[in-house]
Amino acid sequence: MNFSSTPTFEMDGRKGDFELSAETILENINEGICVIAADGTVKYWNQASDRLYGVKREEILNNKIVDFFPNALCLAVLETGERVEYVEHRPREGSLVVISAAPIKVNGMVKGAISIDHDITGFRRADDGGAEEKNRAKHLESVGEIIKQNQAKSGFESIICQSRQMQKLIHLAQKVAETEAAVIITGESGTGKDLFARALHWESSRRNEPFVVVDCGSISPNLIESELFGYDPGAFTGAQKAGKPGKFELADGGTVFLDEIGELPLEMQAKLLRVLESGEFYRVSGIRPIKINIRVIAATNRNIQQMVQEGTFRQDLFYRLNVFSLRIPALRERPEDIPLLMDYYLKRYSVLNRKVIDRIAPEVISMLLHYHWPGNVRELKNLMERLVVLAENHEISPQSLELLLESVLQDGRETEMASFKTLMELEPMLLEIERQTILKALASAKHNLLKAAEILNIPRSTLYYKLQKLGIPHEKRKKGRPSGGSF
Repeated sequence: MNFSSTPTFEMDGRKGDFELSAETILENINEGICVIAADGTVKYWNQASDRLYGVKREEILNNKIVDFFPNALCLAVLETGERVEYVEHRPREGSLVVISAAPIKVNGMVKGAISIDHDITGFRRADDGGAEEKNRAKHLESVGEIIKQNQAKSGFESIICQSRQMQKLIHLAQKVAETEAAVIITGESGTGKDLFARALHWESSRRNEPFVVVDCGSISPNLIESELFGYDPGAFTGAQKAGKPGKFELADGGTVFLDEIGELPLEMQAKLLRVLESGEFYRVSGIRPIKINIRVIAATNRNIQQMVQEGTFRQDLFYRLNVFSLRIPALRERPEDIPLLMDYYLKRYSVLNRKVIDRIAPEVISMLLHYHWPGNVRELKNLMERLVVLAENHEISPQSLELLLESVLQDGRETEMASFKTLMELEPMLLEIERQTILKALASAKHNLLKAAEILNIPRSTLYYKLQKLGIPHEKRKKGRPSGGSF
């Protein structure tokens, strides 16, 4: 497009008193305007676009827009030939833009596209609340549907992951689920051992039968036998007159999940082994054997093999339970799953707290990716709930983490305080690592920004943002305005 040959506009009907070119008009409006050719080459980029996106005209003109904005709306318009109106977009932290794009047609053929980007950040902040409330309700409703769909999933589909480690583990667990074999699930606290146990039950032939959970770590040693096996009338003082069935009896035909099996006293380990071997047991004070058909899944966050060596866990019971062993990796061992889990819990707690939080700042994502997560998925879940509550302007920002740290300090929770201090101390270190990585990429690319972005495997628009954020100077190629006719 050649704006030097565009017509002038007369004022008051007297040519020469006040003439304006089309380019002058476009350069003095608040909306960002971008025009691309049919091959995706940028042919016009006004000053407002420069301000909105931080990309200079001389850098983007005559280059492919996909190198800067891979998901540019005008690219979709080129493909469909249809207009798109009023699409919201957040080009950078704290800003909100509404984009409309339309095809440029000549004799019915799409020869290019134009997009008009209107910054509505100020309007949104000044909104009286009516439209905002309506949009918020609509957004939360759509996000709520996503959460419901995931919660409605059963078996291993309900486990949120994408890492290769977890996919291989799930593939193995699916094979085990189809059998009657006993399973012991190991892994640190908070990794999701209970989810795997439920998935194993759901994907077995016993899915329509009871799934009974026994938390071995929370039951008093004096009561655990009656909890597992039940008791007959008059078994002990305070017992129900009619007696009471135990967990094993209630689970007949289904699955018993023995959580924290490592906490089971040695005496009960011997009785549990007899039940697993014979398929029958006696209630406390009972004289009649009760036959059961159950599958046992056990879980622990302790090192059972070490306990066997130390004599605190029976070796024969270990072998009986350990027909198959599934070890769930700690969250720090599968960082690929962290963004996925963050996104899920962001949506979940946004809906629960009736807050539209649709963005996590890149700095926060970087910090959480490098955090060691001693509490694993349970800790991430807890953290995301708090961050959603503290978030402002629809975003979880580094300031949200700082507010969270302040609340922990005020509550005097020393263990948690140390954990979050470690998290906050990561930020300057990560920024320096990011800075050095970008400088190395620029040096390798001889300061060609397109090549540097390819080395870093990020869009060029993201590289521009990072250069500005980190204060890294970069050379600009000297280019003139595009010459040649309009398209």
